[in-house]
Amino acid sequence: MTREIILENIRRSLTAAKVPAPPSVELPPSAVNRLPPSELAAKFTTELTALSGTVIAARAEEVPDLLVELLTTRGAKNVLAWDSAHLPVPGALEAVRQAGIEIASSELPRAAGRTEALLANEPVRVGITGVEAAIADTGTMVVMAGAGKPRLAYMSVRTHIALIAPHQLYGTLAEWQAARPQLPSELRAHSTMTFITGPSRTADIEMTLTVGVHGPGEVIAILLTED
Repeated sequence: MTREIILENIRRSLTAAKVPAPPSVELPPSAVNRLPPSELAAKFTTELTALSGTVIAARAEEVPDLLVELLTTRGAKNVLAWDSAHLPVPGALEAVRQAGIEIASSELPRAAGRTEALLANEPVRVGITGVEAAIADTGTMVVMAGAGKPRLAYMSVRTHIALIAPHQLYGTLAEWQAARPQLPSELRAHSTMTFITGPSRTADIEMTLTVGVHGPGEVIAILLTED
């Protein structure tokens, strides 16, 4: 069979093909049966802990000292971090600076100097971020990178520390999506949206599991309490 005949058969098949109708999908109600924050926090803690993540409950005023302790015990001399405006505890980074820990620059040029900037950030082992949402039923954190919210702070580091406010806890991903009808337009203003469910895991063909190859090997979620 010649090439022309094969291509003609393909064209004929594509013309006659019928595209099936999309299936009907019903999302669960968004907030009708929304659980109280305490139950959402307990569920999130259980799920993330089962995935080798660490969850620490703390009041907002305790977070600055807690961050300094976590960084000091890990020997961190510098960190990558989101801007204070994107963290639920604005004074946290100032406490880190006062402890003598540098907030490394995460600005990456689009062209000249980009490689050098990446190499300069490579030794930084800890990142501090906020989140867009924390999903209780899977222990997942949703983060969006953009202005003042560098992706390097949760992708290129060994330890990722995320600060989570009570109102950012949701039972399911569908519940969060239903509560954010403006999400499509928000995504246009951000470079990426990432779903983080525990430390990075990679397995080879023999199913040998390795942690921390394509992302942080340690994930710490600090849940802010309301009391």
